[in-house]
Amino acid sequence: MQCYHCGREVQGTTHTQKSYRVDYYLLHTGYTQWEYFLNPKPDTPPLRYIKLIQPIDIFTCVQCYGRAELRQLLDDDFSGRRSLLVGSGDEQKIRELNFKG
Repeated sequence: MQCYHCGREVQGTTHTQKSYRVDYYLLHTGYTQWEYFLNPKPDTPPLRYIKLIQPIDIFTCVQCYGRAELRQLLDDDFSGRRSLLVGSGDEQKIRELNFKG
């Protein structure tokens, strides 16, 4: 597994008797589209939500996650304000980084 942003290889969480050490954060994201759910209550608008159509895992090392601009980018993706993937041209990079073999 590698960090999506810097390419550094990330390690799993290390546990000791009194603590643990995290080396990466995992964002479960992907390509999405807006969907609508009809509300069964009369005179109410439909509910709008983001549907995940192609899931992708983004690994971010702790050093990259410590950078405010990257954390904001990941938070924007998670909240649906702006996708991390749209227009990035990183489809091949994402496939390679998510290969677990």
